Amino acid sequence: MPVKAVLLDLDGVLYIGDQAIADAADTVNQLRDSGLKLAGVTNTTTQSRRAIAEKLEKMNIPLTQNDIDTPAALAVSRIGEQSVKLFVRDSLREDFSGLREDNQHPDFIVMGDIGGEGYPPELLKEIFTHVMNGAGLLALHKNRFWQKPDGLHLDLGVFVAAVEYASGKNAEILGKPSADFFHGICRRLDVAPNEALMVGDDVESDIGGAQQAGLKTALVQTGKYRKDFVRKSGIRANLVLPSIVDLPDALALL
Repeated sequence: MPVKAVLLDLDGVLYIGDQAIADAADTVNQLRDSGLKLAGVTNTTTQSRRAIAEKLEKMNIPLTQNDIDTPAALAVSRIGEQSVKLFVRDSLREDFSGLREDNQHPDFIVMGDIGGEGYPPELLKEIFTHVMNGAGLLALHKNRFWQKPDGLHLDLGVFVAAVEYASGKNAEILGKPSADFFHGICRRLDVAPNEALMVGDDVESDIGGAQQAGLKTALVQTGKYRKDFVRKSGIRANLVLPSIVDLPDALALL
């Protein structure tokens, strides 16, 4: 089955921090000019879709706000008319506009990136208490670590796992590696999962998650990629590429 759509992870694949990966913009233009449908797929919970689109525009990477898929939209749909307490950065709150917030007795807790070094003990205790009192736990993702310009940092998954362990309740994961997340993007692009290729630097969330959802996969050796971690994971991508720049030529191998 030929590839009709390419899902591109953003941070680590197209850029790291505020620095674009070399020739990423030209490569995305090349993919679009070849007739492929494109989506920017990110677990990022530090910025709104609008801010991400503005960042891409400054880098001349041709993906607009309508091309970007984040876990926040799935969270809004999941919560619906019920109440929520949000643990997210102020910069992300615009993506949750319209929800009914209740800081005392919420139906759902949403955990996202809150900045700094993550969740301090007092916030984890507050979330734990809400979950023990019956609130559903929604995690925008459950990544173990992420790449910043100064190296690897603990990511949201560490803190989500702490609440799960303490409460004995599992979080509902809304971003990658959720199959619902990948399938929703495929529906938006009007392609079957086996007609889509996920390109990422995270072997678990990007590659493992996409494979479980029925997509083809390409792992790039930029961003958070670490050879030993990939080997220990046991996950094997359809393609392993030095960089996003190598993708157009490699598509013929699928």
